[in-house]
Amino acid sequence: MQIKELGKDEYLKFSEELNVHPLQSYSWGELKRPVWEPLRLGVFEAGECLSIFTILTRRIPLVGKKFGYIPRGFSLKNQEYLSKILQKLIGTEYIRSLSFVLIDPEVFQIQNSKFEKIFEIYRSVGFKESGRQEQPIRTVILDLTKSEEGLLADMRSKHRQYIRKAERKGVRIEKEADIEEFCKILSEIIEERGYKMHEIDYYRKVWELFREEGKAEMFIAKAESEAIGAYMLIFTRDGCYEMYGGAPERGKEYYGNYALKWESVKYAKSIGKKYYDQWGAEFIHPGLKQFKEGFGGQVVEYPSQCVYVNDGLEYLMYKVMRKIDRIRRG
Repeated sequence: MQIKELGKDEYLKFSEELNVHPLQSYSWGELKRPVWEPLRLGVFEAGECLSIFTILTRRIPLVGKKFGYIPRGFSLKNQEYLSKILQKLIGTEYIRSLSFVLIDPEVFQIQNSKFEKIFEIYRSVGFKESGRQEQPIRTVILDLTKSEEGLLADMRSKHRQYIRKAERKGVRIEKEADIEEFCKILSEIIEERGYKMHEIDYYRKVWELFREEGKAEMFIAKAESEAIGAYMLIFTRDGCYEMYGGAPERGKEYYGNYALKWESVKYAKSIGKKYYDQWGAEFIHPGLKQFKEGFGGQVVEYPSQCVYVNDGLEYLMYKVMRKIDRIRRG
């Protein structure tokens, strides 16, 4: 088994073959520059690519040494390779040169509509829970191999009713590449709900990078010519991820958010995607949780982030600085 660095063309090729998660895509690594430096690796055996993944690296403030972060785990040809790959990886200079490595395990892998837990494998090779979470801990995934009738049947009756109400109220869902309209809606949502999110320019960059790769679409809900909701969808070979967006309060009476979701789901199905990840449905936002779960699907819960530590003192210093930074920010 060999682990080596990959260039752009190789990484893009294997990304399609292995159906990589958006957070492991080439575009995501570019999005995180210059704060993070992406290290893109491939695992090969007998000339066959078994896995690819990106380690985002950056320097620890004041310390100067680097640590790594692997968002949403490894893209694997077969889950059975994971233990062997991890054992090989932690012995390489790619990992040994870092003070520590954080990882958000992709503990549920969609295979033939089944979800397979793999977290115990991380523990067996020396990872432990970090007690933190960078990515959503909970999401709801819709099975797009079902018919439209089947997807509607899986919804709560109120959701079906609100979709019909939106239609009667004249809500239109338009597939547009209008990033400025999207950013305007997102700004409203952030202000209304007090979410801690990125600067608006960050979302422009997301759109630019994934759109250039042909992996992004945007849907905007309109009522009486006014935009009342928007989603930015990111695609992989098999999946559709509802990464960003929503609907501000001013359009609530039109039920545009229900129509927006349904049209996005139908579109993803129409272009051959097998599943639709609603990207987060957590208990800290009960209204959002109920809205997303109401569309049916499989509730997926992830464990907390894991960490592999090479230097315990540097990892401790990192945690202390993170805590001080959170206190300073309030």
